[in-house]
Amino acid sequence: MSILNEEQIKYGFDYYRKDAPHSKSLVEVREYNGENTLTINCTQLGDSFTPQYKTQKEKKRVLQEWCDFLSSNTTAFTELSFGTRVSQELFDAVCSQQNLRKLYIKWGVYTDLSKIVNLSKLEYLHIGSGTGVQSIEPIAQLKKLVALSVENFQKIDDYALLGSLGKLESLSIEGDGLGPRYIHVKSLDFLHGINQLRFFRFVTARLTSKDYTPVLGLENIEHLTLSPCKEVKALYRDIIKLSNLKYGSLIDRPELYTN
Repeated sequence: MSILNEEQIKYGFDYYRKDAPHSKSLVEVREYNGENTLTINCTQLGDSFTPQYKTQKEKKRVLQEWCDFLSSNTTAFTELSFGTRVSQELFDAVCSQQNLRKLYIKWGVYTDLSKIVNLSKLEYLHIGSGTGVQSIEPIAQLKKLVALSVENFQKIDDYALLGSLGKLESLSIEGDGLGPRYIHVKSLDFLHGINQLRFFRFVTARLTSKDYTPVLGLENIEHLTLSPCKEVKALYRDIIKLSNLKYGSLIDRPELYTN
Protein backbone atom coordinates (compact mmCIF):
# COMPACT_ATOMS: atom_id res chain seq x y z
CA MET A 1 0.00 0.00 0.00
CA SER A 2 1.47 3.35 -1.06
CA ILE A 3 2.22 5.98 1.57
CA LEU A 4 3.48 9.06 -0.28
CA ASN A 5 0.84 11.44 -1.60
CA GLU A 6 0.60 12.90 -5.10
CA GLU A 7 2.40 16.14 -4.23
CA GLN A 8 5.30 14.26 -2.65
CA ILE A 9 5.67 12.17 -5.80
CA LYS A 10 5.41 15.14 -8.13
CA TYR A 11 7.81 17.47 -6.32
CA GLY A 12 9.72 15.27 -3.85
CA PHE A 13 8.94 14.39 -0.25
CA ASP A 14 11.19 17.18 1.06
CA TYR A 15 9.97 19.88 -1.34
CA TYR A 16 9.68 23.26 0.39
CA ARG A 17 6.46 25.20 -0.10
CA LYS A 18 6.19 28.68 1.40
CA ASP A 19 2.42 28.39 1.77
CA ALA A 20 2.57 25.06 3.60
CA PRO A 21 2.56 24.84 7.41
CA HIS A 22 6.09 24.68 8.83
CA SER A 23 7.45 23.60 12.16
CA LYS A 24 8.53 26.15 14.72
CA SER A 25 12.14 27.26 14.36
CA LEU A 26 14.32 27.65 17.47
CA VAL A 27 17.88 28.63 18.32
CA GLU A 28 17.98 27.90 22.04
CA VAL A 29 16.65 25.10 24.22
CA ARG A 30 15.05 27.66 26.53
CA GLU A 31 12.66 28.59 23.68
CA TYR A 32 11.32 25.04 23.53
CA ASN A 33 7.73 24.60 24.67
CA GLY A 34 7.01 20.90 24.28
CA GLU A 35 6.57 20.73 20.49
CA ASN A 36 7.17 17.29 18.98
CA THR A 37 7.94 18.78 15.55
CA LEU A 38 10.72 21.33 15.40
CA THR A 39 13.34 23.08 13.27
CA ILE A 40 16.56 23.62 15.21
CA ASN A 41 19.10 26.15 13.94
CA CYS A 42 21.62 26.16 16.74
CA THR A 43 24.89 26.65 14.83
CA GLN A 44 26.45 29.27 12.53
CA LEU A 45 25.39 31.84 15.09
CA GLY A 46 26.60 35.42 15.12
CA ASP A 47 25.50 36.21 11.56
CA SER A 48 23.09 38.97 10.52
CA PHE A 49 20.14 36.87 11.76
CA THR A 50 21.68 36.12 15.17
CA PRO A 51 24.07 38.99 15.91
CA GLN A 52 23.53 38.64 19.66
CA TYR A 53 25.86 35.63 19.77
CA LYS A 54 29.22 37.35 19.70
CA THR A 55 31.62 34.93 21.36
CA GLN A 56 32.66 31.34 20.74
CA LYS A 57 31.72 30.56 24.35
CA GLU A 58 28.10 31.61 23.73
CA LYS A 59 27.91 29.64 20.50
CA LYS A 60 29.33 26.51 22.10
CA ARG A 61 26.88 26.82 25.00
CA VAL A 62 23.86 26.85 22.66
CA LEU A 63 25.10 23.79 20.77
CA GLN A 64 26.00 21.86 23.92
CA GLU A 65 22.63 22.55 25.51
CA TRP A 66 20.87 21.07 22.48
CA CYS A 67 23.15 18.04 22.42
CA ASP A 68 22.44 17.43 26.11
CA PHE A 69 18.70 17.94 25.68
CA LEU A 70 18.41 15.61 22.68
CA SER A 71 20.46 12.92 24.41
CA SER A 72 18.49 13.13 27.66
CA ASN A 73 14.92 13.59 26.38
CA THR A 74 14.86 10.63 24.04
CA THR A 75 11.13 10.59 23.23
CA ALA A 76 10.61 14.34 22.73
CA PHE A 77 10.35 14.53 18.93
CA THR A 78 8.71 12.82 15.97
CA GLU A 79 10.04 15.27 13.33
CA LEU A 80 13.24 17.33 13.30
CA SER A 81 14.82 19.64 10.75
CA PHE A 82 18.23 21.31 10.84
CA GLY A 83 18.89 24.25 8.54
CA THR A 84 22.35 25.09 9.81
CA ARG A 85 25.61 23.13 10.10
CA VAL A 86 25.26 19.78 11.87
CA SER A 87 28.41 18.53 13.58
CA GLN A 88 29.15 14.89 14.38
CA GLU A 89 28.32 15.57 18.02
CA LEU A 90 24.93 17.04 17.13
CA PHE A 91 24.19 14.25 14.67
CA ASP A 92 24.90 11.61 17.32
CA ALA A 93 22.66 13.43 19.81
CA VAL A 94 19.80 13.54 17.31
CA CYS A 95 20.13 9.78 16.92
CA SER A 96 18.96 9.40 20.53
CA GLN A 97 15.42 10.38 19.50
CA GLN A 98 13.59 7.06 19.64
CA ASN A 99 10.25 8.31 18.23
CA LEU A 100 11.67 10.18 15.25
CA ARG A 101 9.79 9.54 12.00
CA LYS A 102 11.19 12.41 9.92
CA LEU A 103 14.70 13.86 9.87
CA TYR A 104 15.93 16.60 7.55
CA ILE A 105 19.55 17.75 7.71
CA LYS A 106 20.50 20.47 5.24
CA TRP A 107 24.25 20.06 5.63
CA GLY A 108 26.99 19.17 8.04
CA VAL A 109 30.43 17.71 8.72
CA TYR A 110 29.49 14.23 9.90
CA THR A 111 31.53 11.22 8.78
CA ASP A 112 30.02 8.42 10.87
CA LEU A 113 26.32 7.60 10.46
CA SER A 114 26.43 4.49 12.65
CA LYS A 115 24.17 5.82 15.42
CA ILE A 116 21.31 6.40 13.00
CA VAL A 117 20.42 2.73 13.43
CA ASN A 118 18.84 3.79 16.73
CA LEU A 119 16.13 5.63 14.76
CA SER A 120 14.18 2.45 14.06
CA LYS A 121 10.91 4.32 13.44
CA LEU A 122 12.39 6.64 10.82
CA GLU A 123 10.34 6.87 7.60
CA TYR A 124 11.62 10.06 5.95
CA LEU A 125 15.30 10.99 5.79
CA HIS A 126 17.27 13.71 4.03
CA ILE A 127 21.01 13.97 4.62
CA GLY A 128 22.52 16.91 2.79
CA SER A 129 26.12 17.62 1.86
CA GLY A 130 27.55 14.42 3.31
CA THR A 131 30.98 14.79 1.73
CA GLY A 132 32.71 12.96 4.58
CA VAL A 133 30.23 10.10 5.04
CA GLN A 134 32.18 6.83 5.15
CA SER A 135 29.41 4.21 4.88
CA ILE A 136 25.70 3.94 4.03
CA GLU A 137 25.37 0.59 5.81
CA PRO A 138 23.60 2.22 8.81
CA ILE A 139 20.99 3.75 6.48
CA ALA A 140 20.33 0.33 4.95
CA GLN A 141 19.27 -0.92 8.40
CA LEU A 142 16.37 1.54 8.57
CA LYS A 143 13.76 -0.89 7.27
CA LYS A 144 10.81 1.48 7.73
CA LEU A 145 12.21 4.12 5.37
CA VAL A 146 9.65 5.29 2.84
CA ALA A 147 11.62 8.23 1.46
CA LEU A 148 15.38 8.79 1.33
CA SER A 149 17.44 11.64 -0.09
CA VAL A 150 21.24 11.75 0.12
CA GLU A 151 23.36 14.56 -1.25
CA ASN A 152 27.02 14.85 -2.20
CA PHE A 153 28.25 11.61 -0.63
CA GLN A 154 31.69 11.93 -2.22
CA LYS A 155 33.18 8.86 -0.52
CA ILE A 156 30.35 6.48 -1.49
CA ASP A 157 30.25 4.87 -4.92
CA ASP A 158 28.32 1.68 -4.17
CA TYR A 159 24.63 1.88 -3.22
CA ALA A 160 23.89 -1.85 -3.41
CA LEU A 161 22.90 -1.97 0.27
CA LEU A 162 19.87 0.19 -0.45
CA GLY A 163 18.40 -2.71 -2.39
CA SER A 164 17.20 -4.17 0.92
CA LEU A 165 14.86 -1.26 1.71
CA GLY A 166 11.59 -2.94 0.85
CA LYS A 167 9.29 -0.06 1.85
CA LEU A 168 11.17 2.67 -0.02
CA GLU A 169 8.94 4.65 -2.40
CA SER A 170 11.17 7.66 -3.01
CA LEU A 171 14.93 7.79 -3.55
CA SER A 172 17.14 10.71 -4.49
CA ILE A 173 20.89 10.36 -4.99
CA GLU A 174 22.72 13.46 -6.16
CA GLY A 175 25.91 15.44 -5.95
CA ASP A 176 26.23 19.15 -5.32
CA GLY A 177 24.16 20.86 -7.99
CA LEU A 178 25.36 24.35 -7.05
CA GLY A 179 29.06 23.62 -7.58
CA PRO A 180 28.46 21.64 -9.55
CA ARG A 181 30.34 18.83 -7.88
CA TYR A 182 29.64 15.35 -9.17
CA ILE A 183 29.52 12.11 -7.23
CA HIS A 184 30.63 8.81 -8.79
CA VAL A 185 28.39 5.74 -8.61
CA LYS A 186 29.47 2.29 -9.81
CA SER A 187 26.12 0.91 -10.92
CA LEU A 188 22.34 1.23 -10.75
CA ASP A 189 21.88 -2.53 -10.40
CA PHE A 190 20.58 -2.01 -6.86
CA LEU A 191 17.35 -0.70 -8.41
CA HIS A 192 16.41 -4.30 -9.22
CA GLY A 193 15.86 -4.85 -5.49
CA ILE A 194 13.64 -1.80 -5.00
CA ASN A 195 11.41 -1.82 -8.06
CA GLN A 196 8.55 -0.59 -5.84
CA LEU A 197 10.02 2.93 -6.19
CA ARG A 198 7.56 5.60 -7.29
CA PHE A 199 10.10 8.47 -7.27
CA PHE A 200 13.73 8.29 -8.41
CA ARG A 201 16.08 11.22 -8.86
CA PHE A 202 19.69 10.69 -9.95
CA VAL A 203 21.52 13.86 -10.95
CA THR A 204 24.93 15.54 -10.71
CA ALA A 205 26.34 12.01 -10.77
CA ARG A 206 28.71 10.05 -12.99
CA LEU A 207 27.70 6.44 -13.54
CA THR A 208 30.79 4.26 -13.90
CA SER A 209 28.96 1.37 -15.61
CA LYS A 210 27.28 3.73 -18.12
CA ASP A 211 24.30 1.35 -17.88
CA TYR A 212 20.96 2.99 -17.17
CA THR A 213 18.85 -0.01 -18.19
CA PRO A 214 17.96 -0.87 -14.55
CA VAL A 215 15.54 2.10 -14.58
CA LEU A 216 13.47 0.19 -17.14
CA GLY A 217 12.59 -2.29 -14.40
CA LEU A 218 10.97 0.39 -12.24
CA GLU A 219 7.46 -0.64 -13.18
CA ASN A 220 5.85 1.49 -10.45
CA ILE A 221 7.82 4.66 -11.16
CA GLU A 222 5.80 7.86 -11.43
CA HIS A 223 8.55 10.49 -11.14
CA LEU A 224 11.90 10.05 -12.86
CA THR A 225 14.60 12.70 -13.08
CA LEU A 226 17.93 11.80 -14.67
CA SER A 227 20.82 13.81 -16.04
CA PRO A 228 20.52 14.13 -19.85
CA CYS A 229 23.70 12.22 -20.65
CA LYS A 230 24.10 10.31 -23.90
CA GLU A 231 23.29 6.96 -22.29
CA VAL A 232 19.95 8.25 -20.99
CA LYS A 233 19.20 9.88 -24.33
CA ALA A 234 19.75 6.52 -26.04
CA LEU A 235 17.14 4.93 -23.73
CA TYR A 236 14.71 7.83 -23.73
CA ARG A 237 12.09 6.26 -26.02
CA ASP A 238 12.01 3.13 -23.88
CA ILE A 239 11.98 4.98 -20.56
CA ILE A 240 8.98 7.14 -21.40
CA LYS A 241 7.00 3.98 -22.15
CA LEU A 242 7.00 3.10 -18.45
CA SER A 243 3.29 2.85 -17.81
CA ASN A 244 3.02 4.91 -14.61
CA LEU A 245 5.52 7.64 -15.48
CA LYS A 246 4.01 11.13 -15.33
CA TYR A 247 6.45 13.46 -13.54
CA GLY A 248 10.11 14.42 -13.59
CA SER A 249 12.53 15.86 -16.11
CA LEU A 250 11.99 13.13 -18.70
CA ILE A 251 8.34 14.18 -18.91
CA ASP A 252 8.64 17.90 -18.18
CA ARG A 253 11.74 18.61 -20.27
CA PRO A 254 11.77 16.13 -23.17
CA GLU A 255 13.90 18.50 -25.26
CA LEU A 256 16.83 17.73 -22.94
CA TYR A 257 16.80 14.11 -24.09
CA THR A 258 15.84 14.37 -27.75
CA ASN A 259 18.29 17.02 -28.99
